[in-house]
Amino acid sequence: MKRIGFVATNKVLAQSLADTAKNHPEWGIELVLLLNPGQAALDAEVLKIDAAMIDVGPEEAEGFCEALRRASPGCRLLLLAPKTERKMAIRAVRSRAADDFVFYDASLEYLFAKLAAI
Repeated sequence: MKRIGFVATNKVLAQSLADTAKNHPEWGIELVLLLNPGQAALDAEVLKIDAAMIDVGPEEAEGFCEALRRASPGCRLLLLAPKTERKMAIRAVRSRAADDFVFYDASLEYLFAKLAAI
């Protein structure tokens, strides 16, 4: 089972995604909630997550990804971003701060397919 940390401050979204993953064990995903972005790098290291889905503000996304990458080098990083932040998401992937991104308006099936593939 792939362990994925969800870094966000939106508890409603986080709990909804975690419940969805829990209700579909065939996906092979365990979603671990990291609801304190200031502590997420340490949590990722301690919990030994395989990947992180990151939902933080666009102005802090790249720096946050870099800190998480230093703390847990083998962890794959997926940014959640609004379409208005397309350039930031592309820049983060090109600079290798993040491995991939998904826009907020993507379907739930697409999001979990990306998580399973990352």
